[in-house]
Amino acid sequence: MILEFSPFELNIDRAELTGPAGLIALEPKALALLRLLVENHERVLSRDEMIATVWSGRFISDAAVATVLKLVRKALGDDGATQSYIRTVRGLGHRFVAPVRIRSSGAVAATTPTGEPGAIRDDRPTIAVLPFSQMGLAYAFAILGDGIPAEIISSLARLRWLRVIARESSFRFRGPEVDLGGLKAVLGAGFCLSGRVEQFGKRLSVSVDLADTRSGSLVWSEHFERPLDDIHAVRAEIVSAVIAALDLQIPLAEAALARQKPIEHLDAWGAYHLGLAHVYRFNAHDNAIAAGLFKRATELDPGFASAFAARSFTSQQNAAMAYTPDRAAAINAARAEAERSYELDPLDPAANMAMGRYQMLIERPEDGVIWLDRAVDLSPCFAKGHYARAFLHVLCGQTAETRAGINVSMGLSPLDPMLSPMRMIRALSFVADGDYPAAAEQAVQAARTASTHYLGLLCATAICHLNGQPDAARHWAAALRERRPDASIGDFRKALPFANADLRRTFQNALRAMGIPD
Repeated sequence: MILEFSPFELNIDRAELTGPAGLIALEPKALALLRLLVENHERVLSRDEMIATVWSGRFISDAAVATVLKLVRKALGDDGATQSYIRTVRGLGHRFVAPVRIRSSGAVAATTPTGEPGAIRDDRPTIAVLPFSQMGLAYAFAILGDGIPAEIISSLARLRWLRVIARESSFRFRGPEVDLGGLKAVLGAGFCLSGRVEQFGKRLSVSVDLADTRSGSLVWSEHFERPLDDIHAVRAEIVSAVIAALDLQIPLAEAALARQKPIEHLDAWGAYHLGLAHVYRFNAHDNAIAAGLFKRATELDPGFASAFAARSFTSQQNAAMAYTPDRAAAINAARAEAERSYELDPLDPAANMAMGRYQMLIERPEDGVIWLDRAVDLSPCFAKGHYARAFLHVLCGQTAETRAGINVSMGLSPLDPMLSPMRMIRALSFVADGDYPAAAEQAVQAARTASTHYLGLLCATAICHLNGQPDAARHWAAALRERRPDASIGDFRKALPFANADLRRTFQNALRAMGIPD
């Protein structure tokens, strides 16, 4: 890695400082102090921090520190009066003030090499989260510029499909301008998350940008503004929203990149993300495409736990949506793929979700809730985990828990491709409580969504009938017959095995009244 501060270059790998006239000789302590100052540009370093790093915390005199500092300044053509590179901040320490750019030295590869004996291939999307710039923050809130991105890094690390650069590396790219080329060359990061924190009186403003370092394009941007009454709640809310957005936006960006390649040229992660772009369209054709892509991902990388969990979801759809005449085979496949995913990585939230969803297929939703509890404990910002748990809650008759889970899921991911099923689950909870008007409102919203599946149309048909809206019920029944002429009450019963027998009969009678066959 090379740290540039014109007209000098500090090569970290070679421990060399070069200037306009070539190599500059520096004793080891002076070189170490210069590196410490440059790597921490834009912040003041205290004397104690310098001693702890450069002299390993040994007791030395102030004169010794001043002597080494003078050597560094002399090498840079700087002095205590000019202070073009190293500025003294009285009573606090010293700060490196010249602009710094980081680039690759070419001495080491930015990513793990492949094709060598014992090498581990890691094709996951990689993100670097940078320290946020700050403006106008009171002293009590000055830590937010580092604290918010550090918490984002910790939370992102729970997303097993994403590779996250450690803060010790990404925080070296501290400064007002983001060097996307340097991030990609030095850290191998395909994505960069940067931000700015500002204080306006008693309000906190946080702007966040997600960029693709490969193309230089902006993938996603968001602005948050909250009161400072409870700074910890504000921080948690911002972190949660960012994690949920990245969980959606990065797969979309990766899928767009994968579409540009022939299928036979896709690596495991490209096939996986392209499969995600198909699996939430909820029709037999796209589900089959997704299943093929996920299968390719697991063949290319047999240790890919998330891809096995995704395969389980396609098998679950085959069973729940009656895409295949052999429902038993689809259920067995869903179980085997979920178990393989969990065996490979028991800490993967998606693997735990797959295990929980399987319990619904064998009509034991109460056993599945335990798995979904674990999934959201592992990743509290896992929007689809909260949705899946809410789905099982409604089958168990726990309506308050259902709506609470759906609210969390929709709050985390308001543009999620599962938005229509989320509304459908909320509608089912209102039916269980006997609130048909609220149920009808949610059911119709779900049915109007382009990605709704035929179960959503069955629900809209039954619920509009229960709410005394015959015209609306006939409309959705006609849409259902156009989408799935073979749809039946039996399919509905298998896909939604309510624990409450009265609720099952309520739906069956409503569907029967609308001409849906048994």
